[in-house]
Amino acid sequence: MGGKSYYCDYCQCYMKNDLNVRKVHNSGLSHKIAKVTYMKRYENPIKVYEEESAKKPCSRYHKGYCKFGLYCQFSHYNESQLKLLEIIVQRLKSKCEKQKKSSLKKYLPWLKRNSKDGHPAPHLQLRSTEKMNLYKLLKVDFGKSKWGLQSDLK
Repeated sequence: MGGKSYYCDYCQCYMKNDLNVRKVHNSGLSHKIAKVTYMKRYENPIKVYEEESAKKPCSRYHKGYCKFGLYCQFSHYNESQLKLLEIIVQRLKSKCEKQKKSSLKKYLPWLKRNSKDGHPAPHLQLRSTEKMNLYKLLKVDFGKSKWGLQSDLK
């Protein structure tokens, strides 16, 4: 391993390619903060919007610098950024709803509804969803049937 170095993507620094050196680096506070900052970029916009819209604006950040960074109790987004984020969230939600509806129609054709009563079309209705006819059930003689008996298993 002589002369080879390890590059940390989160901290953007090189170090000796040694297991103990990497463990010490990965357990350090600066690496943990850099990793959280890096992963925050790929967080779900819906979750970010819900968290940030509930917070009050950070006066320190808007004046220039907030020493707390991602761990700040206040929002580092201004009003225009929050509005943009809200638009993105609305588009994502409408896109998800459209995909759900199209996938249901594609894979579950019996969910197509009649225009009159809103029930599934009879020719597309599954047998298990039909109403049970109790008169047919009364006519069945369960004494003659061997179905489910132990003798069938031998």
